[in-house]
Amino acid sequence: MDNINRNSFETSIADNLAVITFKSGIFDLVTDINESNILIDHIRETEGTPEIKALFFLNEAGIFGEQVYDEFISGIIIPKEKTTGMGTPEFSKKDIRFREINILNKIIKVISEYRKLCFAGICGDIVTPFIGAALSMDIRFATEDTRFIMAHNKYGLHPSGALPFFLSQYVHHSRALEIQFRDEFSVQEALNLGLVNKAFPHESFKKRCLHEIQHFLSCKSSTIRVTKRLTNYTRKALSDYFLYETSLLNL
Repeated sequence: MDNINRNSFETSIADNLAVITFKSGIFDLVTDINESNILIDHIRETEGTPEIKALFFLNEAGIFGEQVYDEFISGIIIPKEKTTGMGTPEFSKKDIRFREINILNKIIKVISEYRKLCFAGICGDIVTPFIGAALSMDIRFATEDTRFIMAHNKYGLHPSGALPFFLSQYVHHSRALEIQFRDEFSVQEALNLGLVNKAFPHESFKKRCLHEIQHFLSCKSSTIRVTKRLTNYTRKALSDYFLYETSLLNL
């Protein structure tokens, strides 16, 4: 399997582990059909490669942060004082907004249905849509300085990235709602809620993640496959959730 090196992500293989590292331009990735298809095709290729037992998503610090989100949303949304509706956010570039939601949903669905183990390494701050994407993965690690930011509230937007779907699977309904209306929460709270499995120092983050992953890779592939399928049984409803989201937003 050939490694890929794109502007927004790069891939590598280490023994039985496929690694995808997200770089700059994350919103370019989730608004570009061709670029996102390259990523999806690679994910599916790793799934069909027998010697690969797991997939590890890692990100460079800052690319999932609030500044990147603000720059993207402010470039496509109409300022509230210029809107004509009843407070519902309006977009000057609706096609970009719709592509962002639909492409990210497609990536999340592929990850959620991935038959092997899928790990997330969250390096630094992370905002709403990518929190949802991270929750679609099986095991999550984060740096000790990570903040989970509900950035959608600032613009009056809905929590995208299937955040409501996955969050309500991890915590009680009322707790999930309360969290989504907050500004942010810390990695320590994420640990307490079970949203993150372990947190590591920034300087040794990748090394510590890879060490933890090795424990899982020692299990037999058949055990991993069946255990994950049974544990993910309730995620069969994800397709219905995306259809419901589409109907609410007229995507």
